[in-house]
Amino acid sequence: MILAVDIGGSSTKMGLVEDGRVISRARISTTGHADEHVFVDAIAGTARLMTDGSGAGLDSIGIGAPNANQLSGVIEMAPNLPWKHDVPLAKMVSERLGAPATLGNDANAAALGELRYGAGRGYQDLLVVTLGTGVGSGLIVNGHLVLGSAGNAGELGHTTLVMDGRRCTCGRAGCLEAYVSIRGIRETYADLGGDADVLRTEGVKAIADAARGGEKAARFAFQWTADWLAVALANAVAMTGPGRVVLFGGITRSGDLLMEPLLARFDKVLLNIHKGRVDVVLSALEEDDAALLGAAALTTFRS
Repeated sequence: MILAVDIGGSSTKMGLVEDGRVISRARISTTGHADEHVFVDAIAGTARLMTDGSGAGLDSIGIGAPNANQLSGVIEMAPNLPWKHDVPLAKMVSERLGAPATLGNDANAAALGELRYGAGRGYQDLLVVTLGTGVGSGLIVNGHLVLGSAGNAGELGHTTLVMDGRRCTCGRAGCLEAYVSIRGIRETYADLGGDADVLRTEGVKAIADAARGGEKAARFAFQWTADWLAVALANAVAMTGPGRVVLFGGITRSGDLLMEPLLARFDKVLLNIHKGRVDVVLSALEEDDAALLGAAALTTFRS
């Protein structure tokens, strides 16, 4: 029995995973806690309620989170989480629940979920990119998760897309994340003169609805986003040579609005030696299950 935890910018999903199936689910808020200690107390309390009231029976705990370092078990100054300092989350959760805990980058967790249960099955070389509040990526090479010497490799979202461009939450300028995240699409839409009423809503659903209704600013916002993402993916393919790229996250719910221009541009900018050898697809897993199964897979997967 594995407790899987997926920490997002606003909410944290939890699940009990047994034999590759999510058999129980819960959700708590990531925000609104006095500090990280109170947040971990909430995780532990919810886990106890999900089991027998004591947390007994858990073999291990897998936690996916932004800016998580799998080698150290520490969330390192995550710009999209409430705590701007290092948090040794794996140790904190393990101490409260009495089971070994593995903390990993949420995009790495998503990559493992796709590799074992989703669109990445059968591939030894895989790139998984998460598109949501931020832009994360998990990289599988020769069947192994790439962590790097310090445990933080594979940050495609923080590669420079535009020199001296938009300010990113990481503090640098011009990162891919500043252009193809939820915030990025909204900023592009605003720059194109998008409707103020649409911008008063959260997320990108209203922009997608406007695009489907024929609004030019909304359609161009998705076109530009797809163009930027295609270039970044083509660059990543040139460096790592995956057989498949899997896209995951809230932005992918826009479907063909993103995928049609993305695939068209990707084919044009892809290095010739990779054409016909790599495809770009959407996640084959239910969104909630993908994050939880990936977090669970962290407990047994080694780089």
